[in-house]
Amino acid sequence: MASMKGCLWLVACLCIWTACSGPDLGPIPEIALEDLGPNLANQLGPQLEALRANSGDVNAAGNAGMLLHAYGRHDLAVALLSRAGELDPNQLRWPYYRGISLAKLGRGAEAAEAFRECIRRDAGYRPARQRLADVLLADDEIDRSRDVFRELVAANPDDARALHGLGKAEAAAGQLEAAVQHLRRAVQLAPAFGQAHYALALAYRELGEEEKSSEHLDLYVRHRESGPAADDPLASAVAGLRVSAAEYLKRGVEAMDAGRPGDAVALHVKALQEDPSLTQAHVNLVILYGSMRRSEDAAAQYRSAVDAGLASAELHYNYGVVAYRENEAGAARLAFEAALEINPDHALANHNLGQMLEEEGRFGEARAHYERALASRPDHALSHYKLGLLWMREFNATKAVQAFRQAIRDQSDRTPTYLFSLAAALLASGDRDAAVARFREAREQAARLSQAELVAQIDETLRKLEADGR
Repeated sequence: MASMKGCLWLVACLCIWTACSGPDLGPIPEIALEDLGPNLANQLGPQLEALRANSGDVNAAGNAGMLLHAYGRHDLAVALLSRAGELDPNQLRWPYYRGISLAKLGRGAEAAEAFRECIRRDAGYRPARQRLADVLLADDEIDRSRDVFRELVAANPDDARALHGLGKAEAAAGQLEAAVQHLRRAVQLAPAFGQAHYALALAYRELGEEEKSSEHLDLYVRHRESGPAADDPLASAVAGLRVSAAEYLKRGVEAMDAGRPGDAVALHVKALQEDPSLTQAHVNLVILYGSMRRSEDAAAQYRSAVDAGLASAELHYNYGVVAYRENEAGAARLAFEAALEINPDHALANHNLGQMLEEEGRFGEARAHYERALASRPDHALSHYKLGLLWMREFNATKAVQAFRQAIRDQSDRTPTYLFSLAAALLASGDRDAAVARFREAREQAARLSQAELVAQIDETLRKLEADGR
């Protein structure tokens, strides 16, 4: 009996020891901080120290893995994220980040298993299913990938990213008509979705529809870096850990595009604090300060960059725009000329300098700069328009008509003015019927854009033409 009690006590102790000992984690990875760069090293160092002090510290292991993931050191991140996942088997984020890192490393089968683990932990986290489908497709598991994408689209038919994935999976399976259907829906929902346009271009090419393929290839080139925002809080959280100069600059540009100039300035300033030689940050700050009517700050930023030897054609051009807006014609002209010394084919600098020369009555020089602008950027409507006005000054209606016809190819709020000028040039060339048609077209567009003054001018012109006709 005593022997039996002793055995039971031993078994209980063994069970308690096994339960308390936790998983076999292996050694803490050796990481040379000096090889990682100052930003990552400064952030990562305290986490590694905490982990060495307590090898079971899940937060230290997870935070270290997330930092390495954020900075693109996926080779080092995987081991620490695995450790965090074993220490905390209920948290979704550890297998999710590990799956992304494994996918980046080309280890698709392991990445797929990590995302399946995410789904087991939280079946409702949609981005995990999207990423699972992506890695399955990349590993040529087309049918499995297609099944997951179909589930995603069935759950949300307006998810452009899922439609893009399903379209690619259908194309990989040889179902080109189905692929086109899904991809067309994706670009309808997200017209600036560059990768979806590219996949659609490839599908149309396979179907022999070269014209449509070319159209979507052009749209891909225009929107190469654009796409619908992913509703992925975990990915956003880890991306926010990176504080490199390039990342601050990226966030600053995003703030500019979102119409948040104050945030954009703060982020660009941080980028320059990290890396004072970041030319693009200086370039952007000049135009940002200018847009906020902080002309003195714009000038100081411009001089700082020039003095540091960081001048570029874009920097000079941006300051020229700010100076011109502040009626500092001399400074603007010098800046545009400096831009053209660096890049003689800078279209906008050529155009703006041409406009300043035109204002001074130097029409021949102005024309040369407009023509130079169009040589490097043939679709620049405003340069075509300005050339048309110069030809009208010289009573050359034929060339003016040609220039204005080029200008009206651009659809913007200026198009009614371009149409009005084309109509005037047609009238001057003797083509009265075509002129009247263009005047009416200009009026229609001007009315739609609430350009009341132009509408009144066109109405007066049409009344005079009608009176002359009678």
